[in-house]
Amino acid sequence: MSNQKYWLGLSLVKQLGSVRIQNLISHFGTAENVWKASKRDLEQVNLPKRALASLLECQKTMDLDAELSRLNKIGAHLVTLADSAYPTNLRTIVDPPVVLYVRGTLIPNDALSLGIVGTRRATRYGKDASEKLSHWLASQQVTIVSGMALGIDQYAHIGAIKARGRTIAVLGSGIDILYPRENTALAHDIIENGAVISEFPLGTPPTGRNFPRRNRLLSGLSLGVLVVEAPLNSGALITAESALEQGRDVFAVPSSIFNKMGQGTNKIIQEGAKLVMDGRDVLDELNISYTNHVIKQKTTVIAPSNSTEETVLTTLDIEPIHIDEIVRQTGLATHTVSSTLAILELKGLAQMVGGMQYCRTRT
Repeated sequence: MSNQKYWLGLSLVKQLGSVRIQNLISHFGTAENVWKASKRDLEQVNLPKRALASLLECQKTMDLDAELSRLNKIGAHLVTLADSAYPTNLRTIVDPPVVLYVRGTLIPNDALSLGIVGTRRATRYGKDASEKLSHWLASQQVTIVSGMALGIDQYAHIGAIKARGRTIAVLGSGIDILYPRENTALAHDIIENGAVISEFPLGTPPTGRNFPRRNRLLSGLSLGVLVVEAPLNSGALITAESALEQGRDVFAVPSSIFNKMGQGTNKIIQEGAKLVMDGRDVLDELNISYTNHVIKQKTTVIAPSNSTEETVLTTLDIEPIHIDEIVRQTGLATHTVSSTLAILELKGLAQMVGGMQYCRTRT
C-alpha cells in the first residue's frame, strides 16, 4: 500500500503516459524512487521539458495520502501494474494503464472474459439478445465485460447478474461518477457481482474524448468482443477495432436488413467477424469447453389460462405489434384485447414497449 500512492502520483502527472512511467520505474527501481528523485537525477533520463516540469510540480504540491483517502471514502481501491491482482489480459496490450481505480473485486478467473457492446438505442431484439447471451455465458463462468451504457451494455450486465455470474463495468469517467445516472442502481449490483473500474482520476467527467480510451480498456480486459447490435459509425465498432488491434477475436449478432440499429453488426460480419447465434458459438471459437449447467430461476411454467389469452398471445412475436393490429388479427373487441394484454403482462408473457405496441416476452 505504501508504494501504491507513488504509482497513483505518477499516474496523475499529466505529461507522463503509461510507457514513460514504466520506463522511469525501470530506471529508478521503484515508483517511490521516481517520485522522490531530484531534478538533477530526472534530467539524466531525458524527459521532455514539459513532462519534467509537470512531474517536479506534482512532487511539490500533491498530497498522495489525501488522494488515497479520497478513494477510501467512496469504497474504492487501486490496482497497479505491480500488483498480482492486475488483470492478466490487460497486461498484454501496448499501453496498459499503470493504475486502475476499482470498486468491487477483480479475481484471477476474470481472465476468462468476454466484452459485450452495442448501441444505446437498442431494439427489443438487441436487448433480449444481449441479456440471453450474457446470461448463458456467465452461467459458464465467463466474466462479462461491458461499459454500463444504456441499451446493449446495460442488458449484458443484467444477464450476467441474473445468472449469478461475474461482470465488470468499464467507465469513461472517474470511478466516483457513475454514468449514466439511470444505471446507478445497476452499478451497485455490478460491484456486488464483480467490479466497476476506470483508469481516469477521480472527478473526471464522462466527456466524449474519454470513450475511445475506455473502449480499448474494455477490449483489453477480454479474450474477445461481441457486438450485439450497432449502427454504422457506432462507438461499439470502435471497440471492435480496438479488439482487432489487440489481437482479440471479434463476434457479432446478425440483424434484420431493415434494422438500421444493426447495420454495423451486419457489416463487420461481412468483413470477417464470427457470426453468433448462441453462446456456444463464442466458446467454440475461443476453444473453451462448456457444460450443460443451467441456472434455474423459475420452478413453474406460466401459460395462458384460456382460449382468449392463447389467441392474443399467438399474435405476438419478438417484434412489437400495435394493439389495433392485434384487434384486427384476432377479431376480438378492443376492450377484450386490452384487458387480456394486461393479464399477459402480469404473467410475464407479454410486454408493452411504448406507443401501444406489444411484443412477446423472451422465454
